[in-house]
Amino acid sequence: MGGVQMGVIYIEVKNSLFQKISEGVYKAGDKIPSERDLSDEYHVSRMTARQAVSLLVTEGVVYREKGKGTFVSSKQFSQNNVKSFTQTLKEQGYDPTTIMLEFSNVHSLREISAIMELPYDAQYIKMKRLRLGNGVPIALETVYLPRDKYSGLKEEDIGQSLYNTLEKGYGYVVGRVSNEIDACISNRMMMKLFEVQKPVALLKLVGISYTIDGDKLFYEESYYRSDLYKYQVDIYKRK
Repeated sequence: MGGVQMGVIYIEVKNSLFQKISEGVYKAGDKIPSERDLSDEYHVSRMTARQAVSLLVTEGVVYREKGKGTFVSSKQFSQNNVKSFTQTLKEQGYDPTTIMLEFSNVHSLREISAIMELPYDAQYIKMKRLRLGNGVPIALETVYLPRDKYSGLKEEDIGQSLYNTLEKGYGYVVGRVSNEIDACISNRMMMKLFEVQKPVALLKLVGISYTIDGDKLFYEESYYRSDLYKYQVDIYKRK
């Protein structure tokens, strides 16, 4: 009986802390009260306070730094279906912006051409963009678009959403995205773009976007800050 009561209590403490974080009482980067202070505030044992905080750590809401305390994690933007970066952030109440770093013509990209099933000397429009949410750099995207497919495309034609540009300008609708997801650490160039002082963990996404009919639209290599962005994958059992 006592164990059940303790379980209920630590969940109540966890929910109360989560509500305070959601309401902005504790903001991203803020240090939350120590286990001793929480036990005094909620009139519970330190073990119960520790369990409540540990659950928040498991859920990624807060994180511990040895010798310093427990801090509120940064907001993570979540993507779990075929939506553009722009649409994903807008739906979660954030203002997406883009900085174009490169818009150029390239060719003789043998590996990419092999994946895209195009001649080895095919020409591409290379587009490198820094994607931001509420002014915070979140992703570095590099996209290769077959030039023959997007004849006449200019830098000024690209708005916030590439998906929207391709649909309105060329009639192509992205119906499926096939990505390989890997983990890596930011290099010096990325640290500068992401405005961080030390290397951060990144999600690396490499893959192809297709139409509903399976036509390959473009090849992409992107890096997302893992502390700000998460990519959900649903796996279903084959019948």
